[in-house]
Amino acid sequence: MLRHYRKYLLIGVIIAAVSALMLPSREREVIRDYAHIQAEGTLRVTISYGANNFYVNEAGELEGLHYQLIQQFAQEHGLNLEVIPEMDIERQDAMLQSGECDLIADGRLLTTDYDSTRVRFSLPVTVDRLILIQRKPDSGADSLCTHLRSQVELAGKTVCIPMNSPFKQRIQHLMEEIGDSIYIREVPRYGSEQLMAMVAHGDICYAICEENMVRAHLNQFPQIDDRLAISFNQFYSWVGRAASPALLDSLDTWLVQQGIRWRQ
Repeated sequence: MLRHYRKYLLIGVIIAAVSALMLPSREREVIRDYAHIQAEGTLRVTISYGANNFYVNEAGELEGLHYQLIQQFAQEHGLNLEVIPEMDIERQDAMLQSGECDLIADGRLLTTDYDSTRVRFSLPVTVDRLILIQRKPDSGADSLCTHLRSQVELAGKTVCIPMNSPFKQRIQHLMEEIGDSIYIREVPRYGSEQLMAMVAHGDICYAICEENMVRAHLNQFPQIDDRLAISFNQFYSWVGRAASPALLDSLDTWLVQQGIRWRQ
């Protein structure tokens, strides 16, 4: 009798294990909230490399607005900070849902085009706007890269953005506003800074980037024209799992304490 019981128990364990592997990824998401993070003592964040996010200065130290803010949050809450650099937006999202990281600490454009059952945005951390970057007309740019002076002139042109960037939604809205097509080229593994360099060197004609990032690098690329705005000022936030509300609540409380009250 005991032998049969053990046999059925073993079969049950095998079936449960196989079923778990066959579950959709959403059902296998790791539930890891603020209490788990406190117990472990480590906050894991993913962030892309860049002047406004994080970078290594000449002294070999980490800097960047978003890095310094999340580092301050971790220190004030008695947590070690583990930073996982990642440029690919889709990979960042996958890391968040799998539990490999607890937070995407990039400044993500706050849009309505996201799955609220999976992700939740923090209170806005910064305000920025999107601009078109192109080469100045006197910079020796390729003749194929027509210099644009208005949003309407984007009709029929191709603009580059990072792969899976929320900038795409703004460009789609702009197409509706001007009543014509704008072709979108999503570039994998490159962020806004890399696209800015590609425009500067004539590899591509146009890219959509955040104004704050462009301003931080403009002195390196005097041939760049950054005068054409593509959007009004917009909010940029950090991103957490919808299944980890306590972490986002703690972040929001802390951001308000720092005087960041965009939604107040």
